[in-house]
Amino acid sequence: MSGRRIPGDKPTITAVAERAAVAISTVSRVVNGGRTSEEVRRRVRRAIDELGYAPSIAARNLVTRRTDCIGLAVNSTQSPWFSEILLGIEEALVPSRKSVVLASMMLRGTYDPAPVAGWIHERRIDGLILVRFSERDQPLYTSASDKGLPVALIAPDLPAEAAYRVRSDNVAAGALVARHLAALGHRSVGFAGGPHDSIDTRERLQGLTLELEQRGVGMDPEHVQFGHGYARDVAEAYARRFLELPRERRPTAVVLGNDTMALAFMKTVLQHGLQIPRDVSIVGFDGTHDGEQCWPGLTTVVQLTRSMARDACRALLRCIDREPSNRRSADYPVELVVRESSGPPRGDGAPPAASK
Repeated sequence: MSGRRIPGDKPTITAVAERAAVAISTVSRVVNGGRTSEEVRRRVRRAIDELGYAPSIAARNLVTRRTDCIGLAVNSTQSPWFSEILLGIEEALVPSRKSVVLASMMLRGTYDPAPVAGWIHERRIDGLILVRFSERDQPLYTSASDKGLPVALIAPDLPAEAAYRVRSDNVAAGALVARHLAALGHRSVGFAGGPHDSIDTRERLQGLTLELEQRGVGMDPEHVQFGHGYARDVAEAYARRFLELPRERRPTAVVLGNDTMALAFMKTVLQHGLQIPRDVSIVGFDGTHDGEQCWPGLTTVVQLTRSMARDACRALLRCIDREPSNRRSADYPVELVVRESSGPPRGDGAPPAASK
């Protein structure tokens, strides 16, 4: 057979094409994850295995001007929420033969976009995913766009019309929490969120406030706080303020910007002798595993974080491959999971059994 391998020779793509009785371009499509029929794909894969062919990634990338890497830029990797994002991206990359490079822009405690700027300037990535895209990330987005690099956004805090974005329905999330707390009998609700310019925080507070108002419950501005981020120290500071108030002036329920903040608030008030939910009900956002592994279990709004990340990555890969698409965004539904951290306010009876 003309494609038979000679001992010591390195098999070529031409030999694979001859063995599989297909064009060289077809072999290339199979190797690079392109579209072919299943029968042709099997023939090419069998020829590759028989000949021991290994494509030269470096040579291919020189021709295509691709790196086979996508960039993932986040403020911090130190959160259960980010772990779900990374899982979703890894799942999307499996069939693509691409890798992900990661930058934590708050690695040393201050914002440093230099590593990501370097990726873009030196074309070390084929596309970029920005998590919680904000005003300070705008130069990165502009630079990527100028270089022709596709960009996808996960839970952005700033609109960017040219990028594909995925996010949760945060207004609906706030409304779910409001209905739950109002049904339990709470008439005084506090809120501690992330930064004031965060779309997630503003929309969650909006949904919470409007839904409570429809049930005759107003939110006292004294009990609403914004932080520098979605961090433990923000929640701990809010808890200390909460504990300084006379008992009759404390909110009977507190909603935190994410599960990390909710658990930090919970720990602080427990350390000062309060009982949950008897003295204060606590609700978080994100639905991380940490919330179900503590006691009392955390009532929280679950985001489909892993699905969102998988969707964003697949959309980015389509843009890299120049596949046409009219879809520019996706808003994901949320679900309230009720656990032991929320119940009727003091004096309104025993808390209900937790449910999922």
